[in-house]
Amino acid sequence: MRLAHEQELDAAQDVVWANFMDLHRIGRCFPGAKVTKVDGDDFVGEIKAKLGPLSMYFDGTGSMVERDESGGRARLTATGQERHGLGRATIDITLKLRPVGTGERTKAHLVTDLVFLGFPMDFGTGLVQRASDPLIERFLTCMSVAGPVPDAEADDDGSLDLVRSATDLFGSFRRDRRERKRR
Repeated sequence: MRLAHEQELDAAQDVVWANFMDLHRIGRCFPGAKVTKVDGDDFVGEIKAKLGPLSMYFDGTGSMVERDESGGRARLTATGQERHGLGRATIDITLKLRPVGTGERTKAHLVTDLVFLGFPMDFGTGLVQRASDPLIERFLTCMSVAGPVPDAEADDDGSLDLVRSATDLFGSFRRDRRERKRR
């Protein structure tokens, strides 16, 4: 499945670029993720996701396979295996940055190709796109902050809460529906 996100960030392109090149920071900025080891452009990490009362842990490896600073383009690939199950995931993320206006702001375009095998959720692309929007918005905002990573608005245990994301999503469907009825 292919997901696309675009956001204008309150930071110059060089700040956002530097943050994306820091593989540890990428792990600290994404809810539930942690990069545990970096060796050049390669990394090892984990992600913890909650699905209701169930917690799922994925261990994985990845690489920054493309870096074009002058073109503002980078590509990262990763694969992960569920620790206590048969789930597997592969992800390919392409980032494109461009300055906005006088260069004090940056437009970030993120395209994610995602494949889940044996994963316990079989949602359509539209649903996943909408559910992922707030997560990617938080991630990109974190990537635009100069200096140390700010404290995340994470759950008590720092995991990615898939039910909360889906609940937020379904709440937005209800609001959209109420607004259409009022018209």
